[in-house]
Amino acid sequence: MAFEKVMKFGGAALADGPAVERVCGLVRDFGGDRPIVVVSAHQGVTAMLDALARAATQGAIDSDRFRIRHRGLLRQLALDAELLNRYFAELVSLLAEIARRQRLLPGERDLVLSYGERMSARIVAHALKKIGVPATPADAFDLGLTTDSNHGAARPLPESRLAVRAALLEIPGVPVVTGFLAKDLHGNLTTLGRNGSDLTAALVAEAVGAAELELWKAVPGMMTADPALVPDARVIERLSFEDAAALAAQGAEILHPEALAPALRAGVAVRFLDVRAPRSAGTVLDAGSATAAPVGIAVRRRFQRAGADAEECALVALVGASHADLAVPARALAALSRAGVQLVETLVGEDRVSHRVVVHERDLERAVRAIHAEFFAAESARVP
Repeated sequence: MAFEKVMKFGGAALADGPAVERVCGLVRDFGGDRPIVVVSAHQGVTAMLDALARAATQGAIDSDRFRIRHRGLLRQLALDAELLNRYFAELVSLLAEIARRQRLLPGERDLVLSYGERMSARIVAHALKKIGVPATPADAFDLGLTTDSNHGAARPLPESRLAVRAALLEIPGVPVVTGFLAKDLHGNLTTLGRNGSDLTAALVAEAVGAAELELWKAVPGMMTADPALVPDARVIERLSFEDAAALAAQGAEILHPEALAPALRAGVAVRFLDVRAPRSAGTVLDAGSATAAPVGIAVRRRFQRAGADAEECALVALVGASHADLAVPARALAALSRAGVQLVETLVGEDRVSHRVVVHERDLERAVRAIHAEFFAAESARVP
């Protein structure tokens, strides 16, 4: 049976036992006949594993917190307490070898980080089976997802598509695939970088010719700004692939910057959906023309300016419209001036990025709120 849909769930959507149960309910109720599920590690686990790898290079091994976190998930879900024992043992053995050597060999950090997604896939697959949905965990690297050898930020190789499709068609039930992970041509495990599970899901959707890719998040969709900075930021209900990619490239953390290219190549529809409100519209991406107006604000914290010292700065980018339209940058600069924001630097705009400024980190919230009020508040339809 062909796969019609790929459903990807991030770490925040899988934060604890009740969250995993909610995700399983979404797969059962909204997945159709046979979806493919792609999962990230549970919230905070990748950072925990990164800390374990760094500690091991100093000769220290303390995986108790990691083990307790996952045993707690198993207990909350009433799953077999020994389900993950093999992975705990493998991880401790790997950390012990790193501690003995007190340095990481190439690719070993990727290998340590991989245990987050591997355990998550097993937990989700068994939780699905518990509610009557036949499911099988699958490691993306075993499916044939292949990349270059750029550990930590590996790029996929196009020749892996046919292998991934063939492997998935052989898996019984709903495949629950590890996001973020792949292998290089030498068989070494690689990782795809921040938000890499989005990229995995898009590559899988392309490989199987899925009609739709659903990116389920713990936020209502792609927003006009980070709601942690702008409480009245609103959902962008429809967005072009071009503008969504520009938001991601400029720092919007909801999406891997390269995740849209496979979907666009294959004509796969993409939707951002909220795990807490599954019937809400979310954000729909389409291949239509980009709008002539700004669509959102992206932020990159701890922005390193070329040739500058390590002062705390952030990049603020107004995405949408052309940087050649001088009226947009003029309005943005005026809004920042009225808010009393001191600019560190004004940068040249890029494709689909109408304005970019660097501000002091302490002024970031004020800067983003000022630009948002100018372009996205209800009354900002007016143009002075």
